[in-house]
Amino acid sequence: MSDANDATIRDELRRLFAAEDEVLADARRRAADLDPPDPEEGSLLAWLAAGLGRTGVPPEAVEVGAAGGVTALWLLAGLPADGAVTSIEAAADAHARASEAVEVAGRGDRVRAILGAPAEVLPRLADARYGLCLLQVPPGQHLGLLPDALRLLAPGGTLVARGVLRRGEHGAAAARFLAAVAGDERLRATVLQQHDGVLLATLR
Repeated sequence: MSDANDATIRDELRRLFAAEDEVLADARRRAADLDPPDPEEGSLLAWLAAGLGRTGVPPEAVEVGAAGGVTALWLLAGLPADGAVTSIEAAADAHARASEAVEVAGRGDRVRAILGAPAEVLPRLADARYGLCLLQVPPGQHLGLLPDALRLLAPGGTLVARGVLRRGEHGAAAARFLAAVAGDERLRATVLQQHDGVLLATLR
């Protein structure tokens, strides 16, 4: 199959299942240096968020790393009307861009944006409050954040970690993180190889 045919199929699938409005597409372009998800990965987040609340799991999500506000907007697209996102970002510029993106989208009232180091902010958040926890920091940081991420999740909640199959300097740390998740009897997990690796784990 030619590259042109591949692109045509991708564009049609994106139109059908991962369409972005103009505000979201603009937010993704402005956050290009912050590793925002592509529309397909964003649509996956919205699909996961759509199950919260209806399944008895709290309709709240927490993200570690803001990705320019793109992931918060996708999560809100799936969450029920009473759902909310807590967004933690350590870098001031990235925090500002994410806050601007959700305000432009008219969703600022449903996002609690916190500027601070995740290792300092996460311990202050309430136990079992969230239905979804998204880790999108460098993979080398995932393992250190895992205990707090699981503490924050309600039973039945979902842990999502982006970039778990990236190669390079964080490869060994990412492997240790995956081994820790696989060996945790509280978790039922799988890894999608697309998008540099996406880990999905449900807390029993």
